[in-house]
Amino acid sequence: GITRDVTARKLSEAAVQESNRYARTILDGLGAAIAVLDHAGFVLSVNQAWRALAMSHSGIADVGCGSNYLVGFDNACSDEHVDGMALAAGLRQVIAGERALFRHDYACDSPSGWRWFALSISGTASDDAARAIVSCEDISERKRAELLLDLERTVLRCLAGAGTAGSALQSVIRAVCESQGWNCGRYFSLDQAVGVLRFSGSWGVPDAAVEQFLDKSRGLIFHPGTGLAGRVCQSGQPLWVIDGTRNVRVSSTALAPETGDEGAFVFPVTSADTTVGVLAFSNPVIREPDDRTLQVVRSIGSHLGGFLQRQQAMASLRRSESRFRALTDLASDWHWEQDGDCRFTQSIAGCPFGDADIRGMTHWDLPNVVLSEAQWAEHKSHLAARWSFLDFEFAIIQPDGQTGYYSICGEPVYDESGVFSGYHGTGLDITRRKRAAIALRGSEDAEVDPDDPAFANAVRVARRASAEGIADQVRK
Repeated sequence: GITRDVTARKLSEAAVQESNRYARTILDGLGAAIAVLDHAGFVLSVNQAWRALAMSHSGIADVGCGSNYLVGFDNACSDEHVDGMALAAGLRQVIAGERALFRHDYACDSPSGWRWFALSISGTASDDAARAIVSCEDISERKRAELLLDLERTVLRCLAGAGTAGSALQSVIRAVCESQGWNCGRYFSLDQAVGVLRFSGSWGVPDAAVEQFLDKSRGLIFHPGTGLAGRVCQSGQPLWVIDGTRNVRVSSTALAPETGDEGAFVFPVTSADTTVGVLAFSNPVIREPDDRTLQVVRSIGSHLGGFLQRQQAMASLRRSESRFRALTDLASDWHWEQDGDCRFTQSIAGCPFGDADIRGMTHWDLPNVVLSEAQWAEHKSHLAARWSFLDFEFAIIQPDGQTGYYSICGEPVYDESGVFSGYHGTGLDITRRKRAAIALRGSEDAEVDPDDPAFANAVRVARRASAEGIADQVRK
């Protein structure tokens, strides 16, 4: 036989093996999932992160050693089909040397909810079998953070553009459902008078089961501490149920009728740190919220609660103003406003001067007013002293030559800093009463037969007119 010295070859092979082990250690130490492909798209090698990803994800990234990565892309189905086509085209271009790098972000469904991945495919410069290196990174947390930020902005836009509380509720619930992939959501407002939560609004995907579920929810009422909504209202803290029947953190007696077999996520709607309602969302899959999610839902609840409270205050103010206008119309024939120089700025409804424009005039500038200089002087002194005045009477010569009689009341107006800004008040037409009183005094002064029917009828008319005038004063 013969003997050969193979030390150099063995040392070289050991060095290669050591280099391979070193490269394998580096690859396995990387957080990103790495796969090496040949010219046909077959997987030559993968690192530990890739194997872990393949075990936890059943989709277009679920490919092991010896499998053809292109086939995995081409066989992608449903929502992943478009992503699979794009990735297959990019991979073929990299293998053929038509491009050095291809990047693509894609989403896929999983038992724990939607997940997002960033895929990077780069070509190799060596002449060996390796033609492409695929790097796949799970970016779900980053994407969820971006979606939550977009959701918060969307909610603010919804509230800014909403005209009513109902439209705001529906748009906010829809934004949350579409962002998180949930089927439906409902809002229960807290009735402070009786201390119960009442159904106030909802939104759901166009599905018969969801629509039936929302219809049944319209009559729901929760007392604080009862059901999920009642517990959230009482504690002021979010509550979630991943499985409505098997969740060990929530007893069966505490589950509200709205959960059923689905998961639920319920959080409070607050205003000035006070709970004013509860938002409840239902879906077959509910992920346990992280700190960022809880922070965003607290922000959404606060913004929505503040908007609803402002809408409620505005509605109450509108009702109050409506009642005030109605009472003003009942108590007077017209109302007026003046500036700091006691000049008219507005006169509304029933003004004794008809269509004449009296803006810019004072009371003593008004045409055809019958009042003595002494009476004007006294009235001006009251105005200069910023006094309120009642039953200031004057007469006006009307276009037909008849005399009309009127009575006005006024109060000074001050701005927020306490500076006098003018007067406002009301006016009454007392012509009938004054004319009746004048007629009555004239009849008492005249020598007439008390048994005269005409005289008796005139007295009755005068007294009736006087009584109506007194009723006007009482009403005022």
